[in-house]
Amino acid sequence: MRNTKRSRADLYATVLEVIRRYPEGGRITRISYGVGVPVDRLKRMVESLCSFGLVTKTTEGQEVYYGVTPRGLEFLDTYRKMNGFLATFGED
Repeated sequence: MRNTKRSRADLYATVLEVIRRYPEGGRITRISYGVGVPVDRLKRMVESLCSFGLVTKTTEGQEVYYGVTPRGLEFLDTYRKMNGFLATFGED
C-alpha cells in the first residue's frame, strides 16, 4: 500500500491548484473541500501562501476570496515539472 501522507509542498500545490480553478477567486470553505484539509489548518496554510506572494487575498463585504498570483503559477509549473522528473526515475 502506498503512503498517503502528503508533504507540505504537495499540500501547497494542491491548494494553489484548487484556487486556480476559480478565476473569480475561491472561498476558504470551497478550497477546504477541494484540498481535504480542515478550514482552521487551511487558513494557516493560505496565509503562508499569501506571505510568500503566491496567493492574493480579497475581501468583498463579509466574504474573503483567494486568487493565485503569477508567482504562484510559476510554483505550480515548477512543482509539476519536478514531480514529472522524479516519476521518470521511479521516485515518489
